[in-house]
Amino acid sequence: MRQEGRDVTQATLSRDLKFLGIARIPDREEGYVYALKDEVEPAPEPYLRDDIIRGIVDIQFSANLGVIKTKLGHGHSVAFAIDRLEIPEVLGTLGGEDTLLVVLREDADRASFLRTLTGGTPLGRH
Repeated sequence: MRQEGRDVTQATLSRDLKFLGIARIPDREEGYVYALKDEVEPAPEPYLRDDIIRGIVDIQFSANLGVIKTKLGHGHSVAFAIDRLEIPEVLGTLGGEDTLLVVLREDADRASFLRTLTGGTPLGRH
């Protein structure tokens, strides 16, 4: 962008890319690449879980709502990863820059959700 004479912040660029439906996805050869979300093949589970475990700082529940605090800038990618995992307990997510809301089914077991979310890896500050 700078080469084109545009001065934008990383936060603005990330938000605009999300709005346009462009996702940063893992690529075995190039590390990460950008692609249209509709054209994205589901990432292999280990990549999704790595994004989740690396990004989450804390999770708190109230009834069937989970508020997940993430490192700054990880909220959208963690929400995207949770959606891609298609966890049966999850109705949907809403991601921000460093916080996301996970809506669980009324009868969902939180412990089961957390085990599925992390693949059994304990969450903490990473």
